[in-house]
Amino acid sequence: MTNARWLNATVLSGSLAVVLAACSARTTSVSSAHEAATVEPVSAAGPQDCLTYLDQTRAKYEASAFFGFGEGSTPDDAVNLASADLVRQIQTRVSSSGVSRESNRDVEFTSLTQSTVDAMLTGMDVARRCREGFRWQAVTRLEKAVFFKNIQVRVQPIIKEAAALVATMESRTVSPQDSLGAATRARAMIRNDFIQARDLLAVCRTLGSCAMTDDAAFAALEPAASAVFARYAFALRPKDDEAAAVAGVVSRLLSEEGFAISSANDTAGEAGLSCQRKDFPPMANTGYMVTEVICGVTFSTSAREAVAGLTRTFRGNGLGENRQEALSEARRKLARKDNGT
Repeated sequence: MTNARWLNATVLSGSLAVVLAACSARTTSVSSAHEAATVEPVSAAGPQDCLTYLDQTRAKYEASAFFGFGEGSTPDDAVNLASADLVRQIQTRVSSSGVSRESNRDVEFTSLTQSTVDAMLTGMDVARRCREGFRWQAVTRLEKAVFFKNIQVRVQPIIKEAAALVATMESRTVSPQDSLGAATRARAMIRNDFIQARDLLAVCRTLGSCAMTDDAAFAALEPAASAVFARYAFALRPKDDEAAAVAGVVSRLLSEEGFAISSANDTAGEAGLSCQRKDFPPMANTGYMVTEVICGVTFSTSAREAVAGLTRTFRGNGLGENRQEALSEARRKLARKDNGT
């Protein structure tokens, strides 16, 4: 089925679009993989058989399974739409619950990748197919126990890693290199895996399971990482003339992030600062000058061991009537470009 037919056949809500697209991408394998597992044979008595079957089965097993229904011109089309409808049933229940994370953002499926959706829907079967002439209908089914288990299998390794990182960061016996490495990984995790895992757990808990899953380590990640970075001092060391000119601005930006920036001494770690300046040709018609300054910071411990993955990039653009004016503005407007932890 083409993407155009998929979109025309299904009314998508904004928060469901990503999941349905992911579901569409995997439907061919779903229908073929579960062909032999079909609960009921194809019926030639008419499409109403599938609707009747859906109503009767849902009434009997509503508490233990999710169901989806779809109709199309081919068996695959019908299964595609039934699979999407099953996902929509889950999304509707979550959205109607009003569940939100600590950040007060409603839990949505838009943050979930295709691989995550695939993992959540592992075990979905085509429970019944029906046809009348050229029209096909399908009913899909996913046991809730399987759905909840899929989420827990996905989340548990992330919780385990978060707990291990917190233990490392809070330990006073590990080396500065290991502590900073754990803090670096923790902050990367906070922006990626951990957000998705918390949304998945919210979905699971909203629908009645995962209540005993302990995700306390998630809440401890950021405080532990902040404490590590505050505990180890870094001396900012400009590596070139341009870096020396913006050292004060970069030092302030790093301090605002929670880094302990100290005066140069023998015990502090090093934050090596290197900068590049790019002057652009005068702007057409106006003659205004444009200059860009890009600076990179790499960190190492007092033993001069680089902290893997811990970097910062700052960028500033300036506009002025002359080159010096543009350069001054670019230096003044340095701001972090998202990277590192």
